[in-house]
Amino acid sequence: MSNKEWLILNFTLPKEQSRVRVSVWRKLKKCGSVSIGQSMWALPASEEHLEIFNDISKEIIENGGNAYIANADFISTGNTDDIINLFNKARDEEYREFLEKCENFFLEIEKETKRENFTYVELEENEDEYNKLVEWLKKINHRDFFSTPLKKQAEETLEKCKYLLDDFSNKVYASNEEE
Repeated sequence: MSNKEWLILNFTLPKEQSRVRVSVWRKLKKCGSVSIGQSMWALPASEEHLEIFNDISKEIIENGGNAYIANADFISTGNTDDIINLFNKARDEEYREFLEKCENFFLEIEKETKRENFTYVELEENEDEYNKLVEWLKKINHRDFFSTPLKKQAEETLEKCKYLLDDFSNKVYASNEEE
């Protein structure tokens, strides 16, 4: 038997509550939970996750629904592995999208370097984009409960973004010192 403990949130909402349904779904995705059945979501057991599920349950109940939170320990190891794979698949999708945005960042730096557009405005724009990438990766990492294989690649790619931004920054400063 597995010693991994889970929190399970099961809920129902009246059909006409689409606004609430979307709000609940967004919160469930944001905290990193995964759907394991019809209106049944799982997170690794922790005080933080229990608090999140309690907040979501409160919203559901306030809007005419029913919500139940349970501790679970899946009997079969295969079930636990399947649940972990669901978490890893969800995070890998996020990491892939993150890596795609990093590629866009690389292309932008490359384009502006070829154009020799070494202005403070362009540097500021690129710094803002880099900072968005940093914050996004922090959010994904926070939801990556089982350290998917793409985590390391994402972190290394962000380092490459930092290196390219530093290099571009040096070119901006060098270009503007000559004036």
